[in-house]
Order: sequence, then C-alpha cells, then structure tokens
Amino acid sequence: MMKNIKKLLFVLLLLPVACKKPTEDLKIVVDTDIIKYTALIHVTDASNPEVVLKSGTLSVSGDNADDIYEISGNKQLNISNGVITIGPGPAAVPVAGKPETYSVQVKVPGYNTATKSITFTADQKQQVINVALSKTGSVNSIPVTQKPLPVYDAVSLNFTGTCSSRPDLVIRPSMYVFFRETGSGAAYQYLGYMESGNMTVTALEKGKTYDFQVTYDGQNYGTTQQINNESESLTINMGSAICNNF
Repeated sequence: MMKNIKKLLFVLLLLPVACKKPTEDLKIVVDTDIIKYTALIHVTDASNPEVVLKSGTLSVSGDNADDIYEISGNKQLNISNGVITIGPGPAAVPVAGKPETYSVQVKVPGYNTATKSITFTADQKQQVINVALSKTGSVNSIPVTQKPLPVYDAVSLNFTGTCSSRPDLVIRPSMYVFFRETGSGAAYQYLGYMESGNMTVTALEKGKTYDFQVTYDGQNYGTTQQINNESESLTINMGSAICNNF
C-alpha cells in the first residue's frame, strides 16, 4: 500500500517551448500533496521550548490506524527535531458527518510518554497538534509556551524544491514550515502551511534573514533567505527523499 500511496504524487510535464527538441528543457513537476488531510505534531520540552527533541516515534491506534501515513506516504512514523506530519490515506479520508478519530502515542527517549487524540474532519485539511513532554522523573508542571509570533506586513513566499541528482525534477512542496531568525540560535517556530509551494505570512520583518525548515519522510530540509520584498522566491534542496521515487 505504501508504494501505491507514493505513486499518487501529482506529476506534470512542462512542455518545452517551440523550436526546441521535444526532450530539451523538459521538466517534471512533482506536488507532494498526496495526503489530503494532515496533522502536524509538534513535540517540545514542557519546561523549555528551546530544547530540540531530535528523535522519537509515534504509534497510532483506532479503527483505521493501519491507514495512517507520514506525509511522504511512509508507514514509519519517526519524529525528527520534534516534528512529524501524519494523515489518513485514500481509504480512510473523512467524509461529511463521519470524522476519523485516532489515539496517538508520542515516545521520546528521556521523556514521559504522552497520548493525544486526533480527529480528522472533512472541513479541515490541516491542523497543528502541540505536545509538551515532561522529562522522566520530573514533577508535573504547567508547560512553558513560546512567545506569540510578531506581526509585520504580509509577505508571499514561493518555495521550489530541487534535487541535485535529478535536475529534471521541480518539486512544489505542500508542507508545514518552521522558521527562525538566522544566527539567533533559537529553536524553530511554526510559521504556517504552504500549499504547492505557496504561502503568505506576517511574521517576517523586512531586512532580516531567516532560516526556513520543512520535515519530510523523517528528514529535515532547509533554506536561508533575506526578506526584502512583498514576494520572495526560495529554493530548498530536498535531497533524495522524493527524487528516488521517479
């Protein structure tokens, strides 16, 4: 089933311009929007959100638990830098009046295991689930939350994914994006969801440079960009996570 899920990656062929050979400058455009209903699970240290939880795992239970996938279509649910995105495959997508509810258990070495309930509904394609874990042996306390994002003028971001091994591929990522100011040493914060590479945000100050990061198939991919304009184009090297499927 996993292989079938991955084959659902939306592919378009950009035809070359006239007067060129049919195969010259041919590009394959891949949209990663294969899981239509997704939940970003953001795992943090309850006492210090700046601590990066580098690794962990999820286990899912529920009527259709076998139909839950990582956003890449993989069945291995591994947390990377405190982040993982999951969702139901085509056989378990929610329909109007019939939500899909699952119990998710979050395990990170050195921390107490936490369980969260996640419900997918037909009218909500994206959601963010924050999970604050307490260290093993610690006394329960009120989780420390990150400061709210600042608000500046709106900026449109246009992300394009590339693969050094496949120059014929262009990736239009549909993923949750994290960011931080370059050189700050701060933990990444959730910025928003980009659809087919596009998103508009208000948390970026013009003149400053930021690191952006996405997580796909248990790997983190990032890019750095100075924000100077109302619209910015960014390129992310996606390694081989997507490209090896084509």
